[in-house]
Amino acid sequence: MLAGNSVNHLEFFLDKLMKKEPFSFIRPNDGEYMIVQNKHFKTQDIWAYNGGTLSTDLMAAIQNCANVDNCYVGIPCKACWGGDMTAWCIENYKIRPGNLTYGNLVCNKNWKIFTDYMINNRVSLYYVGPGKEPSDKLNVIDRYYTDPFQIERWNSEKSTFLEGVHTWVKLHIDAAIEPLVFAFSVGPLSKILISQLCTKYPTHFFMDVGSAFDIFLKGSSNRGYIMPSGAYSEIICDFNTGHN
Repeated sequence: MLAGNSVNHLEFFLDKLMKKEPFSFIRPNDGEYMIVQNKHFKTQDIWAYNGGTLSTDLMAAIQNCANVDNCYVGIPCKACWGGDMTAWCIENYKIRPGNLTYGNLVCNKNWKIFTDYMINNRVSLYYVGPGKEPSDKLNVIDRYYTDPFQIERWNSEKSTFLEGVHTWVKLHIDAAIEPLVFAFSVGPLSKILISQLCTKYPTHFFMDVGSAFDIFLKGSSNRGYIMPSGAYSEIICDFNTGHN
């Protein structure tokens, strides 16, 4: 495991980003934990999981990332949802110690650190996810728009969806002269996409940013860590001690 708490881990990745040393990360948290166990539920982001092939597809994708040298798997610490979930994820995702990081890597205390870095350094981003708001802060070069209910249509549109994103990514990579940074905000589908793409294009960056860019690209956010006084805005995860 990388040394330290979630802030330390983010510093590790931002240093690699600054040095243009490619990596990828996915962050299967509590929602993915329920999906891979085929538990049906509705999320705060409107979409629902009601069964289908997503459960097995997602598990295979996570396990693949856990065995790719420069792809890291972020999971909840024991203070997020309890030590049993943390232990289950480590055992069942088959995560190698060197590939383990935090599910809240770009959330909570890290959210402002991460977004400030992206904004202040004008990091060129290729974004896959919902939101059509123009951004005067993030340096988004191009977007592949997905709607919030794409997850619910996985069974019927899987092949078409994957082909569309892969074609879009390849178009940009074929024209690239240096590593590109792709940011994904498609819930559990981000994990599947990144698992495939980081294997195919290991010299580029593929990051599961979740809701981190919502306030900039969707115009609003339902996460409690985006305001300094908001819930969770000061939380730091630690696999040894829980929340600091």
